[in-house]
Amino acid sequence: MTATRSTASTTTPRAGMEPIAAVAPVRPPLRQRARLHDGILRQLWRDANDGRQRHDASLIAVGGYGRGRLFPGSDLDILVLVEDGDDPQRDAFVSRFFTLLWDRGCPVGHSVRTVAQCLAEARADLSIATTLHEMRFLAGSRGLYRALQADLRAQPPWDPTSFYAAKIAEQDQRHRRFSDTAYHLEPNIKDGPGGLRDIHQLQWLAARLFGQASLAPLYRHGLMRRAEYRQLLRARLFLETLREHLHQRAGRGEDRLRLEYQEALAEGLGFRGHGGRSAVERMMQRLYQVFADVLRVSAIVQESIGQFLSEGGHLRGSSETRNEPVPPEPVAVPLVQLLTRLAQVAAQGDGDALEGSLWRDVHAIRRRYHARDLTGNAEARAVFLEALRNPTQAARFLTLLHQTRLLGRLLPPYRAITGLIQHDLFHVYTVDQHTLFVLGELARLWQEADDPQIRKACLAVRHPEILVLAALFHDIAKGQGGDHSSKGAGLAQRFAHAMQLEPDAGALLVWLVHNHLLLSTVSQRRDLEDPQVIRNFAERMGDQRHLAYLFLLTIADMRATNPELWNDWKASLLHKLFDASWAALEGGDAVLADHGPVIRARQEAVLAKLEPAAREQILELWQEMRPSYFLRYRADELLWQAHEIHAYHGRGYLVRLREHPVEGSEILIYGPDKAGLFEEITATLDRHSLNILNARIDTSHDGRALDTFVVLDESHSYARPAAAQEILRRDLRAVLHGEVPRKPHFGMRHRDLRHRYFADLPLEIFVDNHTLAEDTLLEIRAPDRLGLLYRVGGTLRTLGFTIFGAKVSTFGESVEDTFFIRNAQNRKLRDNEIAALTAALQDALSSDHAAEDH
Repeated sequence: MTATRSTASTTTPRAGMEPIAAVAPVRPPLRQRARLHDGILRQLWRDANDGRQRHDASLIAVGGYGRGRLFPGSDLDILVLVEDGDDPQRDAFVSRFFTLLWDRGCPVGHSVRTVAQCLAEARADLSIATTLHEMRFLAGSRGLYRALQADLRAQPPWDPTSFYAAKIAEQDQRHRRFSDTAYHLEPNIKDGPGGLRDIHQLQWLAARLFGQASLAPLYRHGLMRRAEYRQLLRARLFLETLREHLHQRAGRGEDRLRLEYQEALAEGLGFRGHGGRSAVERMMQRLYQVFADVLRVSAIVQESIGQFLSEGGHLRGSSETRNEPVPPEPVAVPLVQLLTRLAQVAAQGDGDALEGSLWRDVHAIRRRYHARDLTGNAEARAVFLEALRNPTQAARFLTLLHQTRLLGRLLPPYRAITGLIQHDLFHVYTVDQHTLFVLGELARLWQEADDPQIRKACLAVRHPEILVLAALFHDIAKGQGGDHSSKGAGLAQRFAHAMQLEPDAGALLVWLVHNHLLLSTVSQRRDLEDPQVIRNFAERMGDQRHLAYLFLLTIADMRATNPELWNDWKASLLHKLFDASWAALEGGDAVLADHGPVIRARQEAVLAKLEPAAREQILELWQEMRPSYFLRYRADELLWQAHEIHAYHGRGYLVRLREHPVEGSEILIYGPDKAGLFEEITATLDRHSLNILNARIDTSHDGRALDTFVVLDESHSYARPAAAQEILRRDLRAVLHGEVPRKPHFGMRHRDLRHRYFADLPLEIFVDNHTLAEDTLLEIRAPDRLGLLYRVGGTLRTLGFTIFGAKVSTFGESVEDTFFIRNAQNRKLRDNEIAALTAALQDALSSDHAAEDH
């Protein structure tokens, strides 16, 4: 029998990190606090009976309190055990006892049961059965307490095998709540994978098997090695110390290590900044190491327990000891033999369930291997690269190497990113965990046969191992300062040379690592309808092969960075850029040179579906529109706009909304152009908590504005979308017709403390006159707050500049907004205008100025 294992990976500490004892020199006062409350409960028990003892009821501590360890914010879990039968006097006593507890303000979780009821409910409820394994007598009848103990031994609610299987299933379900990984920006140190609950799980299993809720029996019975036993004890001490400080800092039973507490906790635990790493980063890296140790040891020990049960060991559960000899330390084998074995496990399709004995052995001998054992051995190199040629097998294989900590031995730069967290809300996992997720996403892409672009790209990939290596190296230089793409490319180049890759393959690997952000940046921050943008990007690709590799790597990277921020809109932008660039690389400049046929084809497709009256009106409108308007929209989008404009017979501004075919909603606004139009629209959208994904701004020669906005409702406040859209439409019309005050008040878009933690991010403004043919490119990176687009629009209006388009990208706590602008002469901005714009935006968007809007 084997335990079901979580796919969460393990981490390893960086050299020079503080030992746990150095940052947690004093044990938290858990036992003292428990004893203090023991005394309080015993006194209240006596007070409820006028100072006398009762012999028909027993007060018992259960659960965590039953272990004799109590955290500042934890409840007092108690069981009042009573004799069978009705007894009004006893019931009145129990009622008085609980009243005294509540009057005293004691945080109590309680139950009142007979011995028979305890047994019956323990059979029906695994959690009750678990708490009864950690009972501790406090007051009242010892006879009742001993009777419950005796009946639990004689009639155990769960046999050991069933209890074991149920606890493993319960643990797997709990891990899934945290995406099967401990390596979150704000991890749960109690219930998350690798947290205290996983250590408690081993203690519960020991209680059922050997009658003692402790780790010690597992060591005594040969189910855990001495080093593993000591490692768990150290991990438990660190987690308990951290949880103690966290409860005190939060003032409640908080087990999620929130950002607003991390700095103070790092200082309180004695961590100090060093080597370019802050105290918080060093604390978090130590915490991830502890999570990894707990995950690894608990998984191995649980598998040993499963095997022990399958062989008929202690099915009744007793305090006897088996005194089995601990298996000897394994002997190191040639690396090629070890890699071959791990590749076989990965190829079998169960790379996330490494056999406990193999996991234990590889971890034990990992320090005997070095990078030269891989790069200096032709056979080892061949086995390693062969295991990467199938992305699905490669993801499993590299996960195994990471779990056993062998990957960091064979690829030393990888050790630097192990357990490394980036303190922002965009990167929600440690760098090493993100890398493993990217590998997993590549494996999934290889299976997505229903996506034509992905299938086309996969067919163009002749060397999948290079794509896998690019995923492995793309973030390997994170945390070193400077441009991690350039530094990572340098590390990839040295690795390619050491592995003796073919020159073309090595060059492709280096190129992918160096350019791994290019596709996402262009797709989200450039006008993909501008042929010059496509031409420039296609030139950077060079050929369709490079485009295919980068396309797959980019999708995997974006999916694996932050699940909450990946959406269909971003996917559509990637696909759109891929298609346009693929066609450009296939047809050369001829595809991009002549816009006339494209424009005529789109116009004809629309006109063919319009009634004669509508056709005449739309042709008049189109004669006043610039050619760029027809390149911004597909034929179906032009048709929707034409229908709405023709059908509108009202006065003033036309405002229409529809569900966008990819993501969110699309808003069409048509009417007379005027100064401040953009800021009025964006202010209204902000007030409705709508995130603007894309804005396309067109102005006709005769002074009419035709603007579209793609928006996403991130507040989830629209329980009735149809009604909400009508309210939004009315509000927009009212604003555009001057029926509401022009000066809105804004604050942070997100009210939760995680975003406020990053509210002081630096403002970055970049103005570029070279990238685009006709427009000046304005890029702004700033904290995500309501009113940002409003202030930008107001600044541009004041200076007499016009916005012709905007693209908005949200990255956790920050936004990167791109604007395509021109001056009053409908030209690119001059140098003096750029200087004036930069200064004005610095003033308008500074944190002090923005604070006025709170």
